[in-house]
Amino acid sequence: MYGTVDWYLHLKTVPGLKDLNRDISTACNFIAKRGELVTASKVVSELTLGFWVQLLNAEYELILWKGLRKSFPFMPKKDRKRHKVSAPVNQIRNFRNRVYHNQPVCWNFKVLEEIHQNIYEILGWINKDIPEYAERVDRFKMVLEQAKIKLV
Repeated sequence: MYGTVDWYLHLKTVPGLKDLNRDISTACNFIAKRGELVTASKVVSELTLGFWVQLLNAEYELILWKGLRKSFPFMPKKDRKRHKVSAPVNQIRNFRNRVYHNQPVCWNFKVLEEIHQNIYEILGWINKDIPEYAERVDRFKMVLEQAKIKLV
């Protein structure tokens, strides 16, 4: 959108995006408190998953989606709509938060399979080669089958 690595510094000038600066300031403060130099790459890595996912919210569609859709070059053009990315990404974020907070996640194996499929689909939209690589190290299906056997 800005053609610069420090794109986050420009958000405060854009009406409708000013509220994102709170998360950016928090990230910069964490970096500074560690005694590190605040750089663009450190800010990007310090921003939370919630920050990145909220960029796909409907409230930012008119401002950000035109640029953000380029992050999904392998998503079929006819499907390249903000809501078609936002919904599965939010489902993944919710699932990740449940795992991170040690909440039960095996309440419904069908939902787990859906989330797993969404992860692969989104990875494929970003880079068509990632799903094939990920499958080589992914143990999800094996672990799921073992869990199903234990329940019988």
